[in-house]
Amino acid sequence: MPLDPLQPAPARGIPARRENLRIGVVGCGAFGESYLATLAGMTGIEVVAVTDAMPERARRLAKRYSIPNVSPSFQELVARADIDAVCVVTTEDQHFEPVMAALRHGKDVMVEKPMATRLDEAQRMMEAASEHGRVLMPGHLLRFEPRYATVKQQLAEGRLGRVLFLSARRNRTKGQGRIYKRTPLVFETAIHDIDLMLWFTCQKVASVRAWTVAAVAGQEPDLLCAALKFQDGAIGMFHASWLLPDRTAVFDDHLQVLATAGAANVDLLNAGLTLWPESGPEHPDTSYEPRLHGSIQGALREQLIYFARCCREQRLPTIVSAADGVEAVRVCAALVQSAVEDREIDL
Repeated sequence: MPLDPLQPAPARGIPARRENLRIGVVGCGAFGESYLATLAGMTGIEVVAVTDAMPERARRLAKRYSIPNVSPSFQELVARADIDAVCVVTTEDQHFEPVMAALRHGKDVMVEKPMATRLDEAQRMMEAASEHGRVLMPGHLLRFEPRYATVKQQLAEGRLGRVLFLSARRNRTKGQGRIYKRTPLVFETAIHDIDLMLWFTCQKVASVRAWTVAAVAGQEPDLLCAALKFQDGAIGMFHASWLLPDRTAVFDDHLQVLATAGAANVDLLNAGLTLWPESGPEHPDTSYEPRLHGSIQGALREQLIYFARCCREQRLPTIVSAADGVEAVRVCAALVQSAVEDREIDL
C-alpha cells in the first residue's frame, strides 16, 4: 500500500519513530560531506553511521563530525535497527543497490539526484518504496532554493499565466568536468534545469532534441545543448557545459520563464555579494549550501529539514516526489539517446 500524502503510514511492523530521527549516510565524497556538515547543524537529527567505498574516507569524516559508527558496507548500515532513514550520496550510477536495500529494511530514503542513470532502476526504486510503505525522496534541491521556489509559487497562484517558453544555462569549470565527466552532462548538471522546467510547467515532455560537443575530439562531451517540447506546446531550451576557466569564482546559472501574463528571471551569476581580498575577487555561495554560524544553511539544509519532517510524520513528500525523480530521469535518458542518434526522440 502506498503512503497517503495526508495520512500516517501503516506501521508494517516497523518501530515507532523516536524524537530524534536517526540517519545513516551512504557515500562520503564531496557532496556526502556536505550532507554530513548540514545534518550536524540540525536539531532533532542524529547521524548514527556512515559508510563509503573508501573506508578511510568514511573513518575520517566520522571523526570530523563525531559520528559513532563506521559501517563496513551499505548492506550492514541499512540493516541496523538503530537507523530510521538513509541518505544515499554515492556516485550517480551507484544509487540503485543501496536505495533498494534500505527500502527492503524498512528505512525511509533520501537519494541524491539523479535517482539513477537508468530509467528502469528509477522506476523500480519508486515501486519498491510504494511496496514497502516508505518515504523515497530524490535530491532535487533547487525546489528548496528561495528564488526558484518563488517563481513556482507565482506560477501556481496564476500571477504569471501559462508558461510558453523556458530557457536556462548552467556552466561549470573545466576542473569540475575532469571529475564529473564520469556521468553524462545531462544527468550531472542539466537535470537541475530539466526538473525545474517540469515543475514550472506541470507538464510532461512530448519530445526532445539534444546536441553535444567535445572540446577534444574523441573524449566525453564538454557542452550539451537541448530543446524540450512539452505536451501543452511549451518549449524549453538550455545548455550546460564544463568550459569555464578553473579560476571562475561564480555560479553561471540562469533561468528565464516567459508566460502569458508575465515573465520571471533567476540569475545566480549576479548573486549580490562580492568580496575583494588581496588575492582577488570572490563570490561566496549564498544559495545552495552557504556556511554560516558554524553550520550549512541554504537550499540543502531546507531540503533535509523537509525530508526529516516527512520521515517523522510518515507523509509522502509533495514538494518533490519519487515520481518527479523518475520523470527527470526519463527526460535525461531520452536526451542522451537523442544526442547519440542525432535525431529527435518522442517520449
